[in-house]
Amino acid sequence: GFMWGLLVNLVIVFFVIKLFSYSFNFAYGVFGKTAKNPMSRDYKLIEIQAESSIMQIGEALEDAEIIKDKYVFWAKVKVKGYGDKIVAGKYTLCASMTYDEILEKICHIEKKTEEKKE
Repeated sequence: GFMWGLLVNLVIVFFVIKLFSYSFNFAYGVFGKTAKNPMSRDYKLIEIQAESSIMQIGEALEDAEIIKDKYVFWAKVKVKGYGDKIVAGKYTLCASMTYDEILEKICHIEKKTEEKKE
């Protein structure tokens, strides 16, 4: 009785911690400035078709190992209101780019501040 109850409680606590951890990481991905691999210099050519959905674009970026999570990408597009601003075409992207940098590039959004020297 006691051991079974303890085991059930430990499993519940484990799942609550995992859920909190995933929720935090998801929110940080959507609202923070994160990149899959900040040290990467491996650029890949990604083609976005005119009829592609946000989720299909996210899947392509995730499959190419440019982003960590297609769901974070989808949420970022929705939060920023970029759903109808994505322009079809071929883009050279890197895993060191943040979600915002990727969106600026594929939506043809010019930064208002000066770019850092690369």
